[in-house]
Amino acid sequence: MLRFFRQIRQSLITDNKVSKYLLYGIGEILLVVIGILIALQVNNWNEERQLRSEEIEVLKNIKKDMGNTIEEFEYLNGIRDKVLYGTKGIFELAATKQIKEEALDSLIGLTFYRPTFNNKQGAIDLLFSSGKINLIRNDSIRELLLAWPGMIDDMVEEEEYATELFLDLYYPTVAKYVVLDNIVALVYSTSFFGTKTTEVSYTPLPIDHDYDGLLENREFLNHLRMRATHMRINNEEVNDLIRYAEKLISLINAEINS
Repeated sequence: MLRFFRQIRQSLITDNKVSKYLLYGIGEILLVVIGILIALQVNNWNEERQLRSEEIEVLKNIKKDMGNTIEEFEYLNGIRDKVLYGTKGIFELAATKQIKEEALDSLIGLTFYRPTFNNKQGAIDLLFSSGKINLIRNDSIRELLLAWPGMIDDMVEEEEYATELFLDLYYPTVAKYVVLDNIVALVYSTSFFGTKTTEVSYTPLPIDHDYDGLLENREFLNHLRMRATHMRINNEEVNDLIRYAEKLISLINAEINS
């Protein structure tokens, strides 16, 4: 092809057809420019296709992360519901003053659970640390993702406060009145964490429960009540996060299928 154009150019020069040669030169330049533009356009298409493919992969990973997070949220809410059930039962026994030791041991055991979110979201963490958030062109999805870490932090902060309340106030008060041997055994044997652990048996201690004193102790009842309040707050925050994640998944599905 190049040889063909050279022959034409040489023929025009030989025949002294300057005007035609100039027109030919302009045409040749235009052909080169058009070729370059086509090559650039093909390159842009390839880059766009590659970026879109990478964006879809990122969105799929985020969707999977969100699905796993929703499952964990629902699981943790179930545990908190058990704590609230135990709290309600203890208050009923305190109000009626009808102490049933085995029932009270079980109820107190339920209040010992401390559900905590593991906060491991690989795809979302990578999204921010790598700067790949800029791959996501859908404004609605990007805005929801940018707000997500702050919402998680707020929920975890409330969760941590409930745990601190248990460790610093609730448990020390319970320990003054209750022998934990039977309670610990019940907690392990009815684990919500997927496995049942056989607790080691120890020699019975020569001390008794003081359930009357426990249920009449103002600090115990107040700490228990406050812990239940924070459990409910956590449940509500988590339910909001579940709805938020479900909305995000819906938008991602629409974007992937568009």
